[in-house]
Amino acid sequence: MTPPTLTRTLPNGLTLLLEPDPGAQTVAAGYFVATGARDERREEMGASHFLEHLLFKGSERVSAAELNERLDELGGQANAFTGDEATVYHAATLPECAPELLDTLTELMRPALRPADIEPERGVILEEIAMYAEQPAVRVADELRADYWGGHPLGHSVLGTPETVRALTREALARHHRERYGADRVTLAVVGAFDPERVLTWAREELRGWPAGGPMAPADPAPTPPGTVRTVQDDRLARVQVALALPGLPARHPLREAAVVLAELIGGENGLLYWALLDTGLADSADLAHLEFRDAGTFEGGFSCDPERAQTVLDAYRAVLAGAPDAVTPATVRRAARKLAVSTLLRAETPQGRLFALGMEHLALGRPLSTAELVDRAARVTPGDVRAVLELCPLTRPTVVALGPVAGLH
Repeated sequence: MTPPTLTRTLPNGLTLLLEPDPGAQTVAAGYFVATGARDERREEMGASHFLEHLLFKGSERVSAAELNERLDELGGQANAFTGDEATVYHAATLPECAPELLDTLTELMRPALRPADIEPERGVILEEIAMYAEQPAVRVADELRADYWGGHPLGHSVLGTPETVRALTREALARHHRERYGADRVTLAVVGAFDPERVLTWAREELRGWPAGGPMAPADPAPTPPGTVRTVQDDRLARVQVALALPGLPARHPLREAAVVLAELIGGENGLLYWALLDTGLADSADLAHLEFRDAGTFEGGFSCDPERAQTVLDAYRAVLAGAPDAVTPATVRRAARKLAVSTLLRAETPQGRLFALGMEHLALGRPLSTAELVDRAARVTPGDVRAVLELCPLTRPTVVALGPVAGLH
């Protein structure tokens, strides 16, 4: 049986989550930083993602080449990602390399932000933005986000825009790192085959000097969703891509698992949308998911179809949402909840998979959840819970954006 998670907070506020697993054959570690795109000034969109790139360019003591060579020596399982509310740096390796893993990840978190590195990386990010701009699913999601959130920080683009990325200065990036990477926003999680006492001893010595950052700004209240339907006509495309969003529940809501079960019941594999839109041949893709943030949540989904079917498919999608209450039965909820529980167990079978659940749940809830607790929370979802979600978040009047060779959707 896996021991419980050992949680420690250093005097400077940095949190340690240590979860040794005697049966594991690898060790994974990650720095989870409670900052992302929503913490940026609007004119500095993309700063969090830009900074993520620059952390791999080396520290004052270690060059980019040496840092990446050290990461490769660990086995090549090192990466990072930026989201709306979190930036994560992670790696996995063999148990005997655990000290090098921790030292290298920690060195990565102390970037030099050399001017000579910033300009080439700016070009890389501008190319990344241009690449995603050619992908209809990404384009329509960005358009939907702008419509749904308006000027709210959750409407910020993680990558930023070409204009904001070009305008980001070294001073702005350094300020972002100084203010947003303070010890009280940082969690180091370690999972797998390692000695927790040795890691604690190392952390007390090596991480005690981690500086404090700036205070977290109060969250802006979520806006009222507009419930609009907008078409972005692009006759170069052969198909129509539609994205939609409706209000959901925040991460700390007691019905959060029920919201995920509801989304699975509707938009998961063999869900209501599959039988209404895919099995009938109306659309070639259709989904719905529940996304949660600190103080808000959304049900987001969409579909892709032939242009001449776009209105028919949109009407059918809305009909599925409207009919969701009638589909909430003990059998459908049990199946959806079991899928959530099994997917949780499958991810937890490797230290790297468990690492993300451990770190992200801690950022969302302020405490780590064991795999057993995550599975139990999913398994305990009842039809009454799902109906309660539908009462709090009626799936009516979605905000809709359509992209492609079509006009006049309503």
